[in-house]
Amino acid sequence: MSTTLQEIRQLIAATGKYKLEAENTEGANAYAFRAHHVPLNKPVFLKVLAPDPDGELFAEPRLLVEATSDDGKSSNLVRVHDAHRLGDDYVVVAMEYVDGGSVLSRIENGPMPLMGAVRAGIGVLHGVGQLHASLLVHRDIKPANVLLTQRCGRVWPKLTDFGSVARLPDANGAVTASRHSALYVPPEGWATPSRFDVRSDIYQTGLVLFEMVHGPLPYNDVAYLDREARREIRDAGASSLGDLDSFDRCRLVNQALARLSTTKRVTSLGTMQAYVPKRLARVINKATAPNPDDRYQTASEMIGALETLHLPNWQHADDGYLARSWCGWDWRIQTDSKKQDQWLIQRSREGLAKFRRWATAATARAAFRLVLELTA
Repeated sequence: MSTTLQEIRQLIAATGKYKLEAENTEGANAYAFRAHHVPLNKPVFLKVLAPDPDGELFAEPRLLVEATSDDGKSSNLVRVHDAHRLGDDYVVVAMEYVDGGSVLSRIENGPMPLMGAVRAGIGVLHGVGQLHASLLVHRDIKPANVLLTQRCGRVWPKLTDFGSVARLPDANGAVTASRHSALYVPPEGWATPSRFDVRSDIYQTGLVLFEMVHGPLPYNDVAYLDREARREIRDAGASSLGDLDSFDRCRLVNQALARLSTTKRVTSLGTMQAYVPKRLARVINKATAPNPDDRYQTASEMIGALETLHLPNWQHADDGYLARSWCGWDWRIQTDSKKQDQWLIQRSREGLAKFRRWATAATARAAFRLVLELTA
């Protein structure tokens, strides 16, 4: 398609509704702008999409306006103020402007605090459930598509980027998968023919929760290569993935991710945090199960599982790990400076920062488990 940025700007200007302020180049898969919505007198984020001409979004883009309406309630979906055709090839979506960055930018340097991540996961699931109630599936839930803002002193997630949204024929129906973000494609999305239903959105949400809890999965094609992919590279007479043309590179990586998603799980690529208890690990494992029948069947079911968790809010600190306000104490776990093979557990009255030795453990995992067992 030969449409230029200047032509897109002209098409937007012709609507008479938006005053463009700045182009947003993050994400490069669509034209995006920060703008002012003249009739509403509000700042908005504009995204110009080139959806499937046969898809529901192109045929009736106002579905997004209806689906993201919160009826005066706090929502975990970015509100879509307007969505309509733009020329013959595009849809322009005017969304609520959320200033706070994405989960992707938040986890670049490591995981979110443990219970902060759990609460954010619950919020994302509320947004997912709101879409599902309108018989829509998102199909591209990933850290870059979850924005973070503040509400009542807490991080408040908002699911955004609705360019891959598809309408289900009924509550138990399915559509074809989107493969825009290969790392997050569920196993059934790689099948022939592909399939994507509400449980597929839950799979993607489970991966996002894993990353909020443990830290980011590797965004590196080489990390995804398995033995079979490496054999194919050798058979092609290449010494590395980079020696192949772009088509073969994409094909090999996608095939490796498809095999990984149905066997070892994509989460095996990540680094596990020692303070994550088995109860939370089981929730993530169920959400990301290769077989959709083994997952949570609805967003509300997974919300219920997460809401039962009451855990110390562990986070990384310069000299170890810190959890504030757990059972009336602030907690710190770090290696014992006198005995490097031991982990020292300290606590302080909330807010006093006067930590005193409480116990020791042979491993970090044992130390976190001891705090949980003796304070539960």
